[in-house]
Amino acid sequence: MKQTITLRKATAADASFLAMVVSEALDSDVMECYEAANGVIPADRRQLMEVLESVILHPDTLYTWRHATIAQDAGGEAIGALVAYEGDDYMQRRDTTFSMFSSVMPLQFDVDAMDAETVAGEYYLDSLAVLPSYRGRGVARMLLQSGIDTAHRLNRPAILACAPNNVNAKRLYESLGFRATGMYSLFGHTYWRMVCQ
Repeated sequence: MKQTITLRKATAADASFLAMVVSEALDSDVMECYEAANGVIPADRRQLMEVLESVILHPDTLYTWRHATIAQDAGGEAIGALVAYEGDDYMQRRDTTFSMFSSVMPLQFDVDAMDAETVAGEYYLDSLAVLPSYRGRGVARMLLQSGIDTAHRLNRPAILACAPNNVNAKRLYESLGFRATGMYSLFGHTYWRMVCQ
């Protein structure tokens, strides 16, 4: 029997789940650790999760819950999410976001040396993650398609970043109409900049 998966707008109550999503999108394995520990955040990740939750609860950050769509199972449990937003006030939100981070922990990258992930007139699909036990079931595709649909309703291109070594993700993005248009430097690493018109 196929399980029903639905999408909904996030609420502030989703902050702890969204903290895992943003952490996972930043190349962490917190979701794997969370599932392996039967729904408990490992002790060595708790400080980062607390910082991320405060960022997510703040209205003027990149990762605010107001920018998120949640995928949920038939029982209403969050299983994945996409954080996406218009690029118009990106730099202001980026400054707020990373000043909140740097006030409690050292950043592992130079924010000022980082390219802008998005600019005015674009809709940026920033952070996407799905719990490991739900991967391979089309949840990421559903979330990405919802982001693309929102971008098109706003008459903007959808933009995202893809790590060059993430071949499976790039294949998924291309199947949804994204095309690599160049490279840029984010968080101290190089990424493909991908656009879906």
